[in-house]
Amino acid sequence: MKIMIAGFEQLCSKYGIVSAAPLLKGWSGDKKYILENGDGERYVLRLSDHGLCEKKKRQFELLQKIELLGLDCSRPVEFGVTADGAVYTLLSYLEGEDGETAVAALSDRAVYRLGVEAGNCLRKLHSVDIPPQELTWWDRYLEKMPRKIAALNACEYKLPMQDKILDYYKTHYEIMKNRPLVLCHGDYHLGNMIVNNGNVGIIDFDKNGIADPYDEFKPFCWNVMVSEYFETGLINGYFENSVPDDFWRILKFYTAESLISHLPWSVKFGQREIKTALEVSDNQMKWYRNFELDVPTWYKGIQIF
Repeated sequence: MKIMIAGFEQLCSKYGIVSAAPLLKGWSGDKKYILENGDGERYVLRLSDHGLCEKKKRQFELLQKIELLGLDCSRPVEFGVTADGAVYTLLSYLEGEDGETAVAALSDRAVYRLGVEAGNCLRKLHSVDIPPQELTWWDRYLEKMPRKIAALNACEYKLPMQDKILDYYKTHYEIMKNRPLVLCHGDYHLGNMIVNNGNVGIIDFDKNGIADPYDEFKPFCWNVMVSEYFETGLINGYFENSVPDDFWRILKFYTAESLISHLPWSVKFGQREIKTALEVSDNQMKWYRNFELDVPTWYKGIQIF
């Protein structure tokens, strides 16, 4: 008997779907399902609000461009809008083990090599052609950061050394002038990676956009908390073992930015996320020795295994 999702009977019939299960992982507002056909081939179906139609269409078109790079990523299969206005995206399901789980069971050598591969993938992703942009990266910063700083100052919780973090940001924000723009994944860390037969696959491009390429490294804390060797390999792989000096200064600035943003965001989701935000802040200050270092302590340098 074929399993159908209400409103998607025709789509399920088209691909011979025989089972459907909710996919609950992640922070996206989309409803997600894992579908499987009679041959054991699996898909991910994402259902989005109608107001996101144009955004989701652009994301699908970007995935079509990314597919041409030959990266191991979810493949775009079909995009559309149902008669009642439901927006859907059908993607291939990337087989393998969750990146965080897989890395935790591997040697430092194996993890470093996976990080290098992830860095190589990211460099290729950043090579995708993008249309001319109306706003520069500097323009975007001038628009968004005053709001984020105001939100932190108004937050009922405070970061350890909050004044120092804010002072660092305010005295270094001009480093964002003249930054290049590329197509970015938008949430590039192990939680959005799959490991299969020793190779890295990339999933969940839902936050993709046009940004400074170094902004892509901003979620490094989630990788480092699993493996310092993975994040080291990712950076070395991306830069082909020649990390430019400006990278570390800009990454440190992005660290300050992420700390400013994270705590007010976490308050919306309750005590568990507030605790996580404060733990991340503690780790960041430890890795940068209270912002006295430019290169964080977790970076292992060029590794020769």
